[in-house]
Amino acid sequence: MKQPMKKLLSLVLASSMVLGMATTAQAAFQDFTDVKGHWAEATLQQAYEDGILQGSSATTMAPNSSLTTAQAVTILCRVLHVTGQGDTSGFSIPEGAWYAQDVAKAVYAGLLDQRFADTLDQPIPRGEAFLLFARAFQLMPTQPDLSVLDQFPDTKYLTGDTAEAAAALVEAGLVTGSEGELQMDRPLTRAEFVTILYRLADQYLPASSYTGQTDTGAVLSGDTALADLTAGDLWLDHSVSQIQLTNVTAGTVTVRSDVLESLSLEGTGHLDRLVLAARSGDVTLSLPETYTLGTLVVGDGTGTVDFTGTADALEVTGSGRTITVNSSLDSLVVSGSDNQITVSRGCTVDQITILGTDNTLRMNGQAEALLLAGRDNTVSGSGRVTEVTLETRYYTLTVPKNRLVRWENYDIHNVSIDLGVPEHLDAGETLAATAHLNFSEADVGKWCTGTWYLNGEAMEETTLILGEDTETVSAFVPNYTHDLDLDATVEFVLTYTNHDGDDFSQKASAPIQLETFEDLGLADAEITVSLPEVLPAGETLTATATVDTPESGQVCTGTWYVDGKEVASEPLTLGEGPATLSYQYDYYYGMPETSTVSYRLTYTTQDGREQEVSGENQLTLENFPDNGIAHATATLQCADPLPAGEALIVTAKVEYPEAGKACTAYWYIDGKLVDTQDIVLGTDVPKLTHAYTYTEDMALSSQIQFVLTYTTEDGRDQRVTAERTITLENYDYLYYHGITEEELLNMVTSQYAGNYTLAWAQNHDYPEEIKTAWVNLKGYQSNSKYLVWVNLTYQRVNIFEGSQGHWKLIRTCLCGSGTNATPTIRGVFTTSYKQTAWDYGSYYCGPIVRFYGTSGYAFHSRLQYWPMNSDRYYDARIGFPISHGCLRMYNDDIWWMYNNIPNGTTVVVH
Repeated sequence: MKQPMKKLLSLVLASSMVLGMATTAQAAFQDFTDVKGHWAEATLQQAYEDGILQGSSATTMAPNSSLTTAQAVTILCRVLHVTGQGDTSGFSIPEGAWYAQDVAKAVYAGLLDQRFADTLDQPIPRGEAFLLFARAFQLMPTQPDLSVLDQFPDTKYLTGDTAEAAAALVEAGLVTGSEGELQMDRPLTRAEFVTILYRLADQYLPASSYTGQTDTGAVLSGDTALADLTAGDLWLDHSVSQIQLTNVTAGTVTVRSDVLESLSLEGTGHLDRLVLAARSGDVTLSLPETYTLGTLVVGDGTGTVDFTGTADALEVTGSGRTITVNSSLDSLVVSGSDNQITVSRGCTVDQITILGTDNTLRMNGQAEALLLAGRDNTVSGSGRVTEVTLETRYYTLTVPKNRLVRWENYDIHNVSIDLGVPEHLDAGETLAATAHLNFSEADVGKWCTGTWYLNGEAMEETTLILGEDTETVSAFVPNYTHDLDLDATVEFVLTYTNHDGDDFSQKASAPIQLETFEDLGLADAEITVSLPEVLPAGETLTATATVDTPESGQVCTGTWYVDGKEVASEPLTLGEGPATLSYQYDYYYGMPETSTVSYRLTYTTQDGREQEVSGENQLTLENFPDNGIAHATATLQCADPLPAGEALIVTAKVEYPEAGKACTAYWYIDGKLVDTQDIVLGTDVPKLTHAYTYTEDMALSSQIQFVLTYTTEDGRDQRVTAERTITLENYDYLYYHGITEEELLNMVTSQYAGNYTLAWAQNHDYPEEIKTAWVNLKGYQSNSKYLVWVNLTYQRVNIFEGSQGHWKLIRTCLCGSGTNATPTIRGVFTTSYKQTAWDYGSYYCGPIVRFYGTSGYAFHSRLQYWPMNSDRYYDARIGFPISHGCLRMYNDDIWWMYNNIPNGTTVVVH
């Protein structure tokens, strides 16, 4: 039985909207309009009900929106109960950022490194998110099967820990491709994030509540004492310090404790994998003969590990660990670095593989085979290795050995290049030279970099995998400069970096004859922007841009930019002197002390090539001692709409760079000055109280204007303005016409008053003002924004929009109600059901909008012959009591109700 995450999620939801936006009321999942039929609908619902996801609005969840790196690590750290904080001095975290502590926790837990330093508040690419999951849940083995990525063409050149993390998640079934690709660079969506999270584990609960579950994973918190159960994969989070497993059989058990105080496995049981990745704490693990391990993994963290027991393999993925092995193993694989590993006397290991660097292995036991594939490792000890195979040239090997196989294939000296280059290249054409690679079987699989050069200038670079790529074709256009050597040389250089970090290369070259353009335009042009070193406050900046070019006469477009903003643009003819700029800075309190001025020159050559060259320079800006209200802003806050008769109270919220300025504030209502106030910024709050004069035909909108003025010490006049237009609510019809509420109630009746003709109905009805006043006086409310009043007296369906006490008539429809023998039911109801038609054989009525439960009372069209909307009527009468109790309506009116009036809308029949 699945356990909810509620206890955990009280912590998650305490953050500043990690994966959603707060709403004033908790909506039901079914209210979200963008999740129905979504590929992750079930998971989204579970995440919403567990509190991992919230709505982005009252009606949307935005499952396809991205999340940021900060949001991702916040959730991961909180599901793992990380409390420690690491050093974030190298990360770009704005002051007051909501995620500052969560990022520090992620650094502490080993999730974040410097590659994430500048992208915390940016959408996280899928590849980087995979790496975070792999680190958080310790998913990467020492030798991941990268071949699982072969099914995704876009991962062909993926390398490093990003490739290893992707392979681990794909192999575990946690991620799949989209449209045949893994799309590592695309931002991860909210739906994808929670899908991976729930595929890993759909239980997040205290260890004391866990009862075992084999078909899914669980993250457990608190000291863990599990006994007599079978489990799937388990993660013991940072809050766990003491662990005791008695008679437990499980898949992978991963220890992520902050401080691990004790770990014991007792009784009879088996773990496929035991991953020791506690932040700190020494572990002495001695297994009884009845308890076995498939693989013991020493992952991230610190603390020594001393192991005795039955296990098939030991993997060391962490770094800086000290490990003692007191039992025999089938294999020992080390992918981490700076580890100290001892295999005790009397122990045997069939295969030892060291992939990491700077490890020290003391081999006091016996090993059949040792592979050294990482550099700067040391293997010593009193034991013996039957065969040592080297795939590095940098090692220390003093342990006795029977046979040593050295690394011979560490370079690409057997690779040759056949270069195919055209004899001649027309100006502007793309150079398509071919480099064919010849290599031996031993070189297959080596990752190389191919670089094309023209006259010694690097032009193009590509990644090549020997065996998969046998040739490459260049696709670059020469840089056409005035000193371009037309008797050119094309060179291709193949570079290989082995896992020792050593570079080797092979190269081939060939001549080519180039043609150039008659109009080289801005080729070789350089721009020097000249500025004063210091600009006194208030002075106009005069800048010049000098273009150094061999050309003359070409007409270009020159554009000036100040601090990245375009400020001027005009033609410039090469060879006719510098471009100049006159610019007046906007001075304000706290403005930057330096400014960057740049000049960009663009030109289209006679043969249609677009060219661009630019230059920039910086200057120091002196500021005024008094900048007053420069860069201040104001916004107006008041009631909107303003109820009839209430005084208008407006507050001006002024945002200002500097407090203490004595200003004058002017208030205008509809263009007329109504008040003047003296205001000191930081002390006074500008506020206006104004009484409107009400008339029946008064304008129902009013413009409020606020003007704040200030004169600086040096005599500069400044002003800040704010405007707002509000709605004025007027008194109702009754107020101006002296009709009392009692008179209005008596005026509106529910008995038919006509002569049973359509003409009478068309010429008789209540005024719109009476209708509106009546429904608002009655206080009717509705579950939708609509209210329907059926007036039997004048055979009208009146449709209002708004809310209780604020209904406004938007549509009046003629109808035909029930006869005296079959009257329309009176009272207050709600629309309950819709259907397209009632079929009576040769004729029908429809569409149908019922308003009295599942009874036959409904709004519908007149009786018409098929097909629908044929405008041929079996009975077209309307405008007087004619039906069996329903309300007949014209087609346009009933279709409008059918398409716009939702179920649950109040219907008043009176």
